[in-house]
Amino acid sequence: MNRSPFAPSSFGSSVSKTCRSAALALTVAATAVGVLAGSPRTGAAQTTNDDEVMVLVESVFEAEYAKKQYVDALEKLQLASNVCQEGSCSAKVRAKVLVGVATVLAGGLDQPDEAKEVFKAAIKEDPGVGLLKGYESGKVKAAWDSAKGKSPGKATPVEHERKKYSGSGRPVKGWKSPEASFYYQEARKAEDAREWADCAGYASDSIAVEPRVSTQFLRATCLERGGKWVDALTDYQACADQAPKNGLRDIAKSSQAKADELSGKMPKLVMRPPSKIEDLKVELDDGEIANDKLGGELWVNPGQHRVKASGKSGGEAVTFEQDIDVGEGKTETIDLKLVPAEARVDDTAIMQCLRKAKTKDELAKCIGDSGDKTPVNVTMGTEVSAYHDTDHVDVFSPAFTLAVESPTQGWSVNGSFLVDVVTAASTDIVATASPRWIDRRYVPALGATKKFGEVTLGLNGSGSIESDYIAAGAGASISADVMQKRLTPSFSYDFGYDISGRAGTSYSTYSRKIIRNGFNAGLSIVMDKSTVLTLGATFVQENGDSSKPYRYIPTFRPQDVPLILPGLTILAVNEVRQPEKMLEQLPLHRQRIALAGRIAHRFTDVTFRAEERLYIDTWGTKATTTDVTLPIDAGDRFRIWPHLRAHIQTGADFWKIAYAANPTPQGVQLPALRTGDRELGPLIGLTGGGGMRLALGEQKNVALTLAADVVYTRFLDTLFILQRIGFFGALGAEVDFE
Repeated sequence: MNRSPFAPSSFGSSVSKTCRSAALALTVAATAVGVLAGSPRTGAAQTTNDDEVMVLVESVFEAEYAKKQYVDALEKLQLASNVCQEGSCSAKVRAKVLVGVATVLAGGLDQPDEAKEVFKAAIKEDPGVGLLKGYESGKVKAAWDSAKGKSPGKATPVEHERKKYSGSGRPVKGWKSPEASFYYQEARKAEDAREWADCAGYASDSIAVEPRVSTQFLRATCLERGGKWVDALTDYQACADQAPKNGLRDIAKSSQAKADELSGKMPKLVMRPPSKIEDLKVELDDGEIANDKLGGELWVNPGQHRVKASGKSGGEAVTFEQDIDVGEGKTETIDLKLVPAEARVDDTAIMQCLRKAKTKDELAKCIGDSGDKTPVNVTMGTEVSAYHDTDHVDVFSPAFTLAVESPTQGWSVNGSFLVDVVTAASTDIVATASPRWIDRRYVPALGATKKFGEVTLGLNGSGSIESDYIAAGAGASISADVMQKRLTPSFSYDFGYDISGRAGTSYSTYSRKIIRNGFNAGLSIVMDKSTVLTLGATFVQENGDSSKPYRYIPTFRPQDVPLILPGLTILAVNEVRQPEKMLEQLPLHRQRIALAGRIAHRFTDVTFRAEERLYIDTWGTKATTTDVTLPIDAGDRFRIWPHLRAHIQTGADFWKIAYAANPTPQGVQLPALRTGDRELGPLIGLTGGGGMRLALGEQKNVALTLAADVVYTRFLDTLFILQRIGFFGALGAEVDFE
């Protein structure tokens, strides 16, 4: 919540005046901007309601404005204006009320033109009026500057008329030019006075006469403190390059550190160009932007900026204009939606409507009821994927997703539903004389996040339903943005509860429970403007019997075990196997630990992304997985990416290609732990493929994706088959709504 716009001490006397303020709130009269039309007032001495009105204004920003109830806020300010119009407020307070109205219009309702007019009225009432405390930035500041005749995006410290060198005097020791020395000393004085614009100006004057690295470093420092980060970065980098040549190693080191720091937190603006616009001209803060720069990231100074665009569509002139606030370390995107001039909002009509409004409903009609609405983005998607391999396994998977997000209020909700249709007749099943089978799996999932300042909380839940297996899971996560969002630590916990059974058998007759607890910790690091490093660690504790009730494992006489070689055929195995049928039996407990790292670096049109994952568990399995993807932008609508993945793992401690059945006087002795799951054996896997994405529509809000991979797996110590080749493909579509 923003701080109160007035000093906390004003609350000290407000308690005794609560009844009077409440009585004021019972009357709804002309809007606050009605003051613009003029109204009769009595003498200035009648200011008996100043305190009550100030308390009322203060309460608006503590309550209604903080809750984004902007129409209610205007209604209360309208009340304060009505009281002041009766002549019972001073000009200073009347001006403050108007400033409050303009703040709601600009900061809450995104109506800068109306806010500008109200700010002008406030200044007319009291030329010394200022912005409310805590609301001196962003759209409010831009409208204020516009009302005072300043250009948005250029609200830097005041630059006074600088002193001129008189032409007399000798050079100071160490200087060749007395003029350069004079301007340098003036720059240092301006720095001490925190007059950053003057400091940078004097430093520039000095450099023009006698270029010195130390003067350029001083100018960079003042530019940075004055909010001119783009120019400051250029100076810092120049100092870092030039200083070592002059033996100024300390300045070189400091300059490079400053350049790196600014690069990491530099605000960026993306202006997405429209389609089918002729003679397109785009301006940023009165400077023209080349069309080939549109769609990419432009470094800008922090604060308010004005974007203008003009062109022709079908021979008709179209325009665009928008103010945008870009904060430290943030990237803001503007879609340049050019429209005919007559299609723009009639500001005068809105102002007149606000002046005439008498009730809350009338106020809502003036602003399109925007005070009760929050921008919401909706994304809908569908994907159909398929898999086939040489082990006669086929999977067909349609999936649907839906996500709803409110960027302004910081919440999101998402859901998905997937169906797997699996058919199989693998060598393992054929070996045990089982017929080919078909099964279906249904996977629903829900998730939600909410942002509280720099902290984001998340909840998720999922399920999986098969003919012989039911799984349910839930989790929670927390993450935080720290150090100007350069570091984002995160932590999550997931709980899983699974029930394994047999197809055609009720769970009350046969079932096994598997409980899973997962802990994940991560850290995302913004290394520079183009590079992000993500580190993560996962620990999972599983308790329960996950053995497959259908998997029978061949047994052999102890003397035959050494003769069993990898890749032995079904026929050969059947000739030497023992008659005993041995079901799979896995350990009842398992702990998994994984460490992962991912680095992504953005070049001009290419992103390099590499991931590495190391894995170990208490069953003795160790694995390493390396994944590399290279997204390439071929224009602003089309993207392709090649993809390569390598996976190597050892087998579990109890893995054997052949298990012995030892006859004893008490019967046949079988190994306590055994498995026929070749995924638990030693193997090597290679995946290669790629994908493409095509954006459609004028706003590029429709996307089609296509991905395909070939998966090769080499089993190093298994029966029946030594290799498997799988083919995976997916076709998806996604639509964004605002």
